[in-house]
Amino acid sequence: KAKAAALKAVELDEALAESHYTLAAVYTWHDWNWPEAGLEWKRAFDLNPNYPDGLAMYSHFLMIMGRPDEAMAMIERALDLDPFNVTIQTFYTVDLVFARRYEEATVEGNKALAMQPGNPIAIQGLLEAYEAKGMEKETLAKIRDFLRFYEVPDIDAEMDRGLAEGGYLGAMRRAADGLAACAQDYLAQPTDVAWLNVFAGDNSRALEWLERAYELRDPNLPYLQLPAFNRLRTEPRFKELFRRMNLEGSETK
Repeated sequence: KAKAAALKAVELDEALAESHYTLAAVYTWHDWNWPEAGLEWKRAFDLNPNYPDGLAMYSHFLMIMGRPDEAMAMIERALDLDPFNVTIQTFYTVDLVFARRYEEATVEGNKALAMQPGNPIAIQGLLEAYEAKGMEKETLAKIRDFLRFYEVPDIDAEMDRGLAEGGYLGAMRRAADGLAACAQDYLAQPTDVAWLNVFAGDNSRALEWLERAYELRDPNLPYLQLPAFNRLRTEPRFKELFRRMNLEGSETK
């Protein structure tokens, strides 16, 4: 429906930048059509290089395509244009994680949460930065916040049991299992379940959930470039998924 509306908007007024930004977003997160997305992002930017929300989205497309320098230029421009926009702030946090700039990501993620407590994208960016830095206590705290957003039942008690039984990995396994139960009812994204299984050290289950994400066209699947998934890069099933997503050649080091 979003694609049909965006195409109609472009048909009615080809010079309206917002329509092209919306169409580019559909091509990116639903169709996974990188060539068409790239053309639409460029057309949108050429029409209006000062639309901050569009620039923030464009930055994520560029990160997905493995073009971090261009991505950071876009998100920084967006922030200059609208420094108090929490959506742009959260996109900036994720961009910094993509760029492996974890110290800055923690600062900006906390700034986003100060603007909007409980924002799930900011929480995700923060916990991935903490996890990459080996900050287990902080990571688990943010995992709890993230799962409370999804209203996973009894998650604090479950994670406490996991922590007592198996330490950090035990708590992560309980977190992954709790979110998986929500995903079965389509209340959570399969990529998020895969992500928690990576943190729990269970690559096989992570890959199962990523394959399910592909089948269900999870809009978060293009984020395979995030550093947490580096642990899967040598797995043949991950390489095949990367190929099916047409993301070869876009690897972020």
